[in-house]
Amino acid sequence: MKRFDFLVLGSGVAGLSYALKVAPHGRVAIITKKNRAESNTNYAQGGIAAVTSKEDSIELHVRDTWKQARACATKARAHDHL
Repeated sequence: MKRFDFLVLGSGVAGLSYALKVAPHGRVAIITKKNRAESNTNYAQGGIAAVTSKEDSIELHVRDTWKQARACATKARAHDHL
């Protein structure tokens, strides 16, 4: 039987950051989904949206956020988070 000092559930940025932090203090096991790249962090692709060209605007980001929220948020809330 293998023994570990730390058990990390998930291979997203939070789990891997924790694993790196505790690694100097003992053996670490990481439990993942089907494969290492299977994480919400990976699917989020950084999770950062920004206006980077003349063809783009904050209002387009608000519209896209509102469209994806499927009316789960108010337009004002969508604008507040951009």
